[in-house]
Amino acid sequence: MQKKNNILKVMIICFSTAAMSEDFYVAQSGSDRANGLSINASGVNGPFKTLIRAQQAIRDLKKNGKLKEPVTIHIQTGIYQLQKTLEFDIRDSGFSGKEVRWQGENGPVVISGGIALQNCSQSDDGIWYCPTSDGPLDKVKYLQSYRKRGNAPGFELFINQQPMHLARWPNNDWAHIKLPLDERTNFTSIETLPTLDSGYSNAQVHIMAGNDWHDQYIGVAYIDRGANKIALESNTNYPLTSGRRYYLQNIRSELDAPREWFFDKSNNKIIFIAPDNIQPTEITASSLQNLLTIKGANYITFDSLTFQYSTDVAISLDNTSNILFNKIEASNIGGRAVEAKNSNNFSIQNSHIYHTGDGGILVSGGNRTTLAPANNLVHNNFIHDFGRVVMTYTPAVEAAGVGSKITNNLIEHSPGAGILLFGNDHLVEKNEIHHVCEQASDCGAIYSGRDWTYRGNIIRYNSIHDLFGYGMKNVDIANNKVTYIKPDGVRGVYLDDSVSGFSVIGNIFNNAGVMAIQLAGGRDNIIENNIISSNDYALWVDSRIPGAEIKKRLLEVPTESPIWIEKYPKLKLPRHNENWPEGNSLRRNIMISRGMNNLLLRYTMPEYGNVISNNIVWSETGSLIVSYNILDRLKQRDKASWFEWISEGIERDSMFANPCVSITGNKINFCAESPIKLIGFEPIPTDIGLIK
Repeated sequence: MQKKNNILKVMIICFSTAAMSEDFYVAQSGSDRANGLSINASGVNGPFKTLIRAQQAIRDLKKNGKLKEPVTIHIQTGIYQLQKTLEFDIRDSGFSGKEVRWQGENGPVVISGGIALQNCSQSDDGIWYCPTSDGPLDKVKYLQSYRKRGNAPGFELFINQQPMHLARWPNNDWAHIKLPLDERTNFTSIETLPTLDSGYSNAQVHIMAGNDWHDQYIGVAYIDRGANKIALESNTNYPLTSGRRYYLQNIRSELDAPREWFFDKSNNKIIFIAPDNIQPTEITASSLQNLLTIKGANYITFDSLTFQYSTDVAISLDNTSNILFNKIEASNIGGRAVEAKNSNNFSIQNSHIYHTGDGGILVSGGNRTTLAPANNLVHNNFIHDFGRVVMTYTPAVEAAGVGSKITNNLIEHSPGAGILLFGNDHLVEKNEIHHVCEQASDCGAIYSGRDWTYRGNIIRYNSIHDLFGYGMKNVDIANNKVTYIKPDGVRGVYLDDSVSGFSVIGNIFNNAGVMAIQLAGGRDNIIENNIISSNDYALWVDSRIPGAEIKKRLLEVPTESPIWIEKYPKLKLPRHNENWPEGNSLRRNIMISRGMNNLLLRYTMPEYGNVISNNIVWSETGSLIVSYNILDRLKQRDKASWFEWISEGIERDSMFANPCVSITGNKINFCAESPIKLIGFEPIPTDIGLIK
């Protein structure tokens, strides 16, 4: 009897273990005729071959009412070449406690939208030719948008997983507008235009038409080399301005440098010059617009998967909840790596994103009417070398809506911004950001702007360092000279165009641009407990007239509702002067000038409603300059000394003293004699940046 009881117990344990989860398997050695229930093939038993078949197995499980426990699809190592986008919807959902998990195992699991080019050959002059007559590349359309117009190929080329560039002129750096011939379509060039032996019918211009912070692509209508003139097929988004940057691309006769390529559509060939010192062993063209789309689905996890070679957004989500991406790698993507729109409880963590054409991750969700949070999370990701196609306003992370968290990410090496914030109650905490805005001026490592109602956002305990920027200094049309400089025009935290209600607390700024923090006319912002070591300005506060757009946005959310009044009471306080930055607190900051010009602080603001106090300032050269315009006192000085500024009585209980601090990486160390206790400076956490 005892033996029978033991056998029964074993049977119960085995049954319970089996009931804990349903398991399916996918392997490249498998078959879609198998049942998918085993990793080892034996007759009908064995793994599926494709992800589509595994997806259908989940749908059948739900349809038959058998989704009783969590389900895991174990995907074995290999490259899974997609013939079409993986499209997920409500049929692919799990439930709370019955999640569906797609798990990569036993090595890299690559989900690819690329086409491997075959039968390529190299000519005597070093140019490679790959036939495309057997592929669908001529049907891949170029995705037209506000920022991208023209007749370029709809796909990209990658050699040994390195992104290539369409044949261009000039090969390096930029050419420059000499004179606009009208507002937005015709201009002459400072540099002498090349002779285009193959014509310009497919040519594009990549241009920053009127500033250093907005780039776009436009088709070329014609080129008049005699007049050194370019005519565009459509208007630039901003008026053309002398000295601004552009280059031409997608021109066969300009295929003359390593890493360049051209699609000869009429002859069904891709032509390229390989990167220096590289023998092409992997020649891939992206082909699918998206790799994975998820609409209206819930409770799904994707773990340890690699996504490569989409022409636009790799992973696109809309109206989802409780979706998790963990240990994802996304690279060689034409657009963003991930877009999670109108989604809640979305999370991407411990992932690696790089070589994206636009940005990294976008999350939006929550409800700006009720201020219900999305609870989206972007955590512990390494995001770098993004914005390689559209360079500006394509950040590593963009958050919109209400209540997302961006924490412990490492963001580096980009021509444009690091993080963009739109909406309310977002938390940006413990991130490390450096070497962004490398091709832009008037750019922020962390940026938000143009709305009085974007309140409750917290930027806390981040390390922002080594920002340089790049922008036009002057143009001499008569002598065909234009000068661009670095460093120029980048900010660490950029609160632009009257944005209000932000808290910037406990951050480390070390060589973080021409302004570590710019408060551009905003209201009710808290700038406290930061440490700033700068060659330029630590704090820059200015006053500006809010435009009609800002006032209109004030009416687009229910600021009169009890929810908004309770959460943001300052929003309803009377504005003494709506053109002035009021209600701001600049307290307990440590600001060190390392620059020879000693320009550390600039204030254009009223005394009324603002608090400046309990700061420590220091200059390594022994002197320090403050420029100020106190609007309601009619007190204005340019380049006053610190002691002249303090004598005005506007800033209180602050001191000029050596804080005795060293900054090493993301950590700060104060000596025992530091006066920081006198201002109530609070410790900054040491766990900033990636969690290993």
